[in-house]
Amino acid sequence: MPFVEALEAYKVERFAAFHTPGHKLGVGAPHTLKLWMEPALPYDLGVMYALDDLHEPEGSLKEAQDLAAQLYGADHTWFSINGTTALIETMIMGTVGAGDTIIIPREAHRSVMGGLILSGAKPVYLEGRFDERWGVPLGTTPEEVERVLAEHPEAKAIVLVNPNYYGIAIDLEAIVASAHRRGVIVLVDEAHGAHLQFGEKLPKSALACGADLVAQSTHKLIGSLTQTSMLHGQGSLINERRITQVHQILQSTSPNYIFLASLDMARQQMATEGHELVTEAEQLAMELRRDLQQIPGIKVPAAEDFNAIYAYDATKVLIDFYELGLTGVEAEKRLRQEGIEVELVQAYHVLVLITIGDTKESIKRLVKAVQNVSAQILGVTSPGTQTNAKQAVTAEGPLATGTQLTKPEVVLTPREGFYSQTVTVNLADAEGKLSGETISYYPPGIPFVSVGERITPAVLAYIKERQVMGFVPNGCADKTLKTIRVISEA
Repeated sequence: MPFVEALEAYKVERFAAFHTPGHKLGVGAPHTLKLWMEPALPYDLGVMYALDDLHEPEGSLKEAQDLAAQLYGADHTWFSINGTTALIETMIMGTVGAGDTIIIPREAHRSVMGGLILSGAKPVYLEGRFDERWGVPLGTTPEEVERVLAEHPEAKAIVLVNPNYYGIAIDLEAIVASAHRRGVIVLVDEAHGAHLQFGEKLPKSALACGADLVAQSTHKLIGSLTQTSMLHGQGSLINERRITQVHQILQSTSPNYIFLASLDMARQQMATEGHELVTEAEQLAMELRRDLQQIPGIKVPAAEDFNAIYAYDATKVLIDFYELGLTGVEAEKRLRQEGIEVELVQAYHVLVLITIGDTKESIKRLVKAVQNVSAQILGVTSPGTQTNAKQAVTAEGPLATGTQLTKPEVVLTPREGFYSQTVTVNLADAEGKLSGETISYYPPGIPFVSVGERITPAVLAYIKERQVMGFVPNGCADKTLKTIRVISEA
């Protein structure tokens, strides 16, 4: 752990600190901060030559990044203390500019829209697939990518999400090959894939599939601190210096050394224990799935239950409450009352993540909580005994599990829309107007309408559906969405 060792060596020197940060090795830190973090505060240092600089790494930090690149099979790795959001924006700004065409998936994270605003690029959307039974996006196909590439030979790059929030993976290797035949750079949002190469039954990693730039949330599913991520690059299509320049723009000039050290630590942990830790998490996930399936009214789809997916990360566990008559929002509230916090809430399900931080005890606690929720609804007093099923909902017939996001009508580029004048109108009067806001439900943070896109009947129907289910939007001035900002026609 070269960067960690450099920090520890610096601490041993016991220099008198006449530099930032103001707490001076923790001496001046607030009392509560000391209680929380006293052992770590001496490592919270300002950027200094002896400890390397994220913007121009030459010593221990460069060595740490090089070791990460070696572990993941990349030519170059950049550390981020501004999360994967900044790295997705870096990938886009580092490969396309104003007026360039970039292909993006319908289920792209809102950070992609940030990258489009910053770069000035013009998006062309891929049609997404949707599993209506479970209410989840399934990603794109090689055929759809091939079609869009043929229609837009001017495209310079393509953004893909793999795997998605639900662990569903696309045929990335085939898509990469198709893009590379045309000289199109492949950018992959692999926020949920930093663990993939260490498992036994997980989808193939984006780098192994030949992607050019891959952004990973190291903090999401392995062991670094929140908001720390890595960007990996490989191949001759990318301009490494250009990526570095954009990275310097989007990262703080005062990067937190503890955050950076956590990336070095996480890299070392995965290099020495990664296979053991991830395969254990896979096993725990399978045990969880088995136990949840025994609970009345609960469904937990496996790979074969989704509609024609390419590969699947089973450590992402979807718990469906449809047959109990519970929306995802209601299920989340009941699980919180049982002491459980979930990752994501949708129409009739919640999503939980099983990671290297889980144990048999945490799995048992989750199973018990779901059992209690089922019993509360069905009135089950003992296994196989149902005393009150009047609130249960039959699974027969069409399932209203959520509406698929439709392909948007892009009228202005995101940058043009972002810098346009806006006015507030009643949502009921917004149909046909251009959105002045990028709005999503978070997580997963997929915009259902973005700046410069037309507000269609499908958008309004989606909003109404989500309001009925109790979801609160993100990115809009009016959280009730009784009104919406639209681009002024004047």
